[in-house]
Amino acid sequence: MMNTPDTPQHHRTELRGTEGGLWRVSTRYSFHYFDLERGTVTRVPGKNAGPSINDRPRPLRTIDTVIVGERGQWTMSTDGWSDDIDYFWANTSEVISIDAVEPHDFPGAGGVVPA
Repeated sequence: MMNTPDTPQHHRTELRGTEGGLWRVSTRYSFHYFDLERGTVTRVPGKNAGPSINDRPRPLRTIDTVIVGERGQWTMSTDGWSDDIDYFWANTSEVISIDAVEPHDFPGAGGVVPA
């Protein structure tokens, strides 16, 4: 699927990282909030998803695949130097939707974590 000139800017079929802005990627089990201005991604587990070490803002390293209908795949840098970890990776369940969000909808905005 490709975004076309007719694709509304608030809803996309693919996220590449060059779009800028704030995006919520909904997968089958979780939500992933991409801040492409700051270069971070935050996972928020859904109702039936377990916790993860990525349930906090992490520096986005690469976006490999974020396409509706496919598994999401990206990598995240560590917060600082680590002898043991080069980077973290995400391999999600199927991406259901990709939607632009406002700053007040982001995890932690006003102390609220979206569900």
